[in-house]
Amino acid sequence: MITQTERNYLLLLQLKYIDYSIAMKKILFTSLMIFFIGFAASALSFSGKWEGTLKAGLVKLRLVFNIQELQDGTLSATLDSPDQGATDIPCEATLAPGNDKIEINVPLYHAKFTGALNNGKIEGTFSQNGLNLPLTMEKVEKENSNPDLPQETSNQESYDYLFKHDGVTLAGQLDMPPASFSRPCPAVILISGSGTQDRNEALLGLKPFKVISDYLISHGIAVFRYDDRGAGESSPLNGNETTLDFAKDAQAAFDLVCDQYEMIDPTRIGYIGHSEGGQIAFVNAASDKRVAFVVSLAGPAASGREVMVKQNLSLLDMMGVPYTQSQVDEVSAIFDDIVNIADTVALRESLRKRLTASTLQHYTDEQIEQNVAAMTSPWYIAYIRFNPKPYLERITCPVLALNGEWDFQVDAKQTLDALKTSVKNVQCKLLPKHNHLFQECASKFESMNYATQGNISSITLDYIKDFIKCVNSKQ
Repeated sequence: MITQTERNYLLLLQLKYIDYSIAMKKILFTSLMIFFIGFAASALSFSGKWEGTLKAGLVKLRLVFNIQELQDGTLSATLDSPDQGATDIPCEATLAPGNDKIEINVPLYHAKFTGALNNGKIEGTFSQNGLNLPLTMEKVEKENSNPDLPQETSNQESYDYLFKHDGVTLAGQLDMPPASFSRPCPAVILISGSGTQDRNEALLGLKPFKVISDYLISHGIAVFRYDDRGAGESSPLNGNETTLDFAKDAQAAFDLVCDQYEMIDPTRIGYIGHSEGGQIAFVNAASDKRVAFVVSLAGPAASGREVMVKQNLSLLDMMGVPYTQSQVDEVSAIFDDIVNIADTVALRESLRKRLTASTLQHYTDEQIEQNVAAMTSPWYIAYIRFNPKPYLERITCPVLALNGEWDFQVDAKQTLDALKTSVKNVQCKLLPKHNHLFQECASKFESMNYATQGNISSITLDYIKDFIKCVNSKQ
């Protein structure tokens, strides 16, 4: 059974960001940690790196405390949450008399861990917002390695670029196939999902865009990937960007690749977009007839409002949590406000009232302000109001749409139905047992634990490669 507290956590999780597997490094992390945040260090025996798993019903979250004893005898501690891609969260650690018990406070999230040493472990209780959970930490002697990290193709060539448009500078990389493949060759531009991503779309020790790049260049297809605004050497974010601004970044990358005519065939260049990146690919393909093809990896095809309502309900369904029509209406009303209330001040006030009166979650004043700020940001408002249908109807190039059966952020049926209705030349593939990161998972519950599910599946990679080669063979 899932408790009401866990139910509240799940719904709060979904009210924040469309694509939390990628955006959790941003605002969403606050939401994810409201019920799950944990502990830290101690001197002498407590010094070191400690890892444990917080469990609340079906929800699991790994936590890591990094504890150091300072010269004055006090403790320094930070918290990492590997499953959420968050590191170096400041903590306050103190020892009880006798130095065998430790208390670790995480002020940012109003959380506390209290534990005692027992047979080389720290056994204790994690507390936050009235929720108390047992937590056992074990010392990490060696760093975990990821044997699944991709290997570079021998003799591949890579070229670094800085390219500009409208006062924005972006840093990118063109990976070329080995010289054994004929040139000029076909190419793809990779577009990441929401949130600030580097060119690898790095998350939780995974590098899905590097995996895709290394695979495609081994099959004779060049790949261009770039750091989003705010990552690497690219320009910082100004806070007012929307999806259409990021579409201009992808367009600038496309123009750059087209200019590499000695290496790249400009008639065989397309996009591969993940999540919001898939939506961006749709937008650009609608207006630029040079785009030879689009591969959408869970790119939303319904309106932002529809996607977000479905996202909430899908996650509750996955967890086996029953809900009433009045609760569906309560969630829907939040997104209806964002669509219908043009004045930002009035919108904020309406959202505050809805969150205060929520029957799904009791919010503190601080949590209400955090949610209101996130849901009234320029990006979020624009996303909820965005309807991709007019763009989809103008796309003439071939489109491959891949969606995972166990993707609880971008619903497969909702997406594929919309694409079949609106896009003239589309191939739709539902991948069984795949999640939002296109990892093939053992169960639907484990599908949300991205850190443990390995890299993007070989099935996904083969679909992408075969589609691109088929499109190119017909040109």
